[in-house]
Amino acid sequence: MTITAVRAERPAELSVHDEHLWSPVTEFTLAGLTADAGDAFEMWGLARVAGRSWTLLSATGSPVAAVGEEQRWDDTICSVTQTGPDAVHVGDLRRRKDPVLRAASERWGLRAYVGAPVLSPAGERLGSLCGWSATPSADDERLRSRVTRHAHFLGTTLARELRQVREDRLAGWAAPPATRDSLTRMPDRRAWGQLLQDEDERGRPLAEPAAVTVVDVGAIGSTRGLRRAGQALAEVAGASSTVARTGARQFAVLSCAVEGRSAVAVADAVLTDLADALPQARSGRSLRRGQTPLGDVWAAAEADLLVARRGSR
Repeated sequence: MTITAVRAERPAELSVHDEHLWSPVTEFTLAGLTADAGDAFEMWGLARVAGRSWTLLSATGSPVAAVGEEQRWDDTICSVTQTGPDAVHVGDLRRRKDPVLRAASERWGLRAYVGAPVLSPAGERLGSLCGWSATPSADDERLRSRVTRHAHFLGTTLARELRQVREDRLAGWAAPPATRDSLTRMPDRRAWGQLLQDEDERGRPLAEPAAVTVVDVGAIGSTRGLRRAGQALAEVAGASSTVARTGARQFAVLSCAVEGRSAVAVADAVLTDLADALPQARSGRSLRRGQTPLGDVWAAAEADLLVARRGSR
């Protein structure tokens, strides 16, 4: 049994004007591949790949993983097979010696796989377009060619969608909050809830990584001292994060990916600089996994702060 690939020319850069194009394009693509493949591949899916995570965004049939739940990239079939820009076919996963492929075959009852990376026009991996089957399949060069072309088109479309999400985010963060904390003039707890809701509407459908950090600035005995702590935290966060006052001595930070830096890297930088700016502060942090609502991420960060307050780390 061999792994085979086919090369297809990448379509020219596309100009996409419909703000809501992503969902119908995805649905149309998966439905078309399902019809083309017939019985050879009964399951199709489009996953978002960000860092070392893989999250299924849309699927047909009985997908190998739940839509919206993050999987480790290194545990996926895609991580082993997608070594180039074009579609790859594995006729029988159980005949492969690679332990990841064999484990995936046994875990999900799979025998055949076809897939291609979803790449931006600049070559950045944004996702993966995949087909799976519970039975072995014979190679189909025409199907592989179609998977490659569809993946290239989806890469152009997804890159455009992500650019729009990030532009909308920066515009939203720059706008005055609906309600402010009277002491620091920062967004208050109510405005913070709106910030999370807005980011969920923008980024959650695409499994956009995000991090929530909650900060207890410690015992500060004056209004001026608390205001200065808020200002220091805002300076630490910079333009790549947004800050709100969510409690008497507590602030919250929302960090997302920016050009050339992941959400994790942005949040890590905030924590590093925070240790210098406010050495007495305690913090807790949580990352969005897959399509988890940011309200749940905030709750997890609060729980992490409790651990920090108890001195467990």
